[in-house]
Amino acid sequence: MKTQLPLLQGESALPSAPKVLLDDGTNCIPQHYLSYHHTKESIENIVAEISYYPGYLLFVDEDNGGIFIQAGIIGIDNYMSPQSQDSQKIVYGRRWRVEPQLPSSEIIQTAFLALMKAREHEVRELIKYNNNDKATTPFSCHHDLPLMAMSGKTNTDDNNGHISELELQKVITKLQYDGGHFELIELLPLSSGQLLATFQFNRSDATNLPELLALSRFNVIIEEPTENAFLFSLMDALLHLSNRHVEEHFTFKTFARFSRKNSISKISELSAKTRHKGLTENNVNFALTFKKNNYETDETRVPRLSDSVLGQKLASQMQSFNIGTGILPRKIP
Repeated sequence: MKTQLPLLQGESALPSAPKVLLDDGTNCIPQHYLSYHHTKESIENIVAEISYYPGYLLFVDEDNGGIFIQAGIIGIDNYMSPQSQDSQKIVYGRRWRVEPQLPSSEIIQTAFLALMKAREHEVRELIKYNNNDKATTPFSCHHDLPLMAMSGKTNTDDNNGHISELELQKVITKLQYDGGHFELIELLPLSSGQLLATFQFNRSDATNLPELLALSRFNVIIEEPTENAFLFSLMDALLHLSNRHVEEHFTFKTFARFSRKNSISKISELSAKTRHKGLTENNVNFALTFKKNNYETDETRVPRLSDSVLGQKLASQMQSFNIGTGILPRKIP
């Protein structure tokens, strides 16, 4: 008898849902033929199977708005010197809502994004730029955006001249990242007008980000030959290092779904086996059930549209398109 892969808590198969025989001899019901009725308990059980780096926690809780996943980060205060702290601090990211009808895979992906974006928030705070002997965090998410929008004084003052290696070295001396410093090893012009810079990261005892502990050298493609472009390109490279660490070390039931060690060819084979239309085209009754279930799920995600300034803006935007399918937002009476 072939083994049937078990469903998770909060999942149930649609009536007459097709089964697929996998290469290892087990049967499964693909996730798009399941209905979902998750609770705080079932989501907690899913998140309990997720592992990442010990200093990053994933909480599941519930409030008047429903169930949510929230990342917690344990570490030092980014805005205080490490020497002045004799204990660690825990901070929390924003709440990521998860609806009861959300597929289990999407719950796992929500946890993945919660961790990735919480780390991005930290990374943006950890790069410090020395401005007139004051350490600033220009990439931080805590700046006053309405003020910046109204003041109009943050536009780049870079000229279009080519930044020399000497000038780039001067900019690098203004930077500190997670307690360490950058050292320019090589700067090469590319045919596209971009620059390829190779850096060495010199960490210190205060360096905590795990992707930096084994990092020696890394490359940055500078989009334009200006100081401003260099700083943004460096930020892109640091975020890439952070995201890659999450991709390789985030696991569900020990499986690193987002790791680049996974074979795209084999994922494609699995997708072709479990998602092709031939699974249901000969079962008219199931096809109707499947379509009805998808519509009911989509209905739960439709927002309401008021007559506010935003509501009028959105209505005007939609009117410029020929929307023939899908479910339009509902008007608030």
